[in-house]
Amino acid sequence: YAPMNQDAIDELQADWVAQRPDLDPDPMGVVFRVQVLAKLFGDQAEKRQDQYDLQWWQYDVLSALRRQGAHYTMSASELAQAAMLTSGAMTNRIDRLEYLNLVVRLKDDSDRRKVLVRLTSKGLDLVESATEARLKAGLNALLGLDKELH
Repeated sequence: YAPMNQDAIDELQADWVAQRPDLDPDPMGVVFRVQVLAKLFGDQAEKRQDQYDLQWWQYDVLSALRRQGAHYTMSASELAQAAMLTSGAMTNRIDRLEYLNLVVRLKDDSDRRKVLVRLTSKGLDLVESATEARLKAGLNALLGLDKELH
């Protein structure tokens, strides 16, 4: 019997079974579906971010600072490490966010070589609103799923 709700991935798997019956295409089906969902969810989140004129990397840095709590501050090297970037790439991002008045650089009183990055009130307001929108997008994406799945 054939499943009722076949999709393109089912067809792709069936093609591989026909051409290479020695291979098990089941893992491919799971991985491809996860990739498709990731793309769909990412696109939905990006649409929400667009209304705040935020690129994904901007949100990434701002949200990392926001998650620190009350002072919304991290060292530039901690930010680079959290984003898995080189210090030069993070410096470029901080420059651009500082230009938009979303973050400010501060000197660390205990270590003059260290640069601290803090959200401005404008940056905080923006990341708060964008995070609410992003979480709503996630909730909306899950609404179509069976309640037992989430």
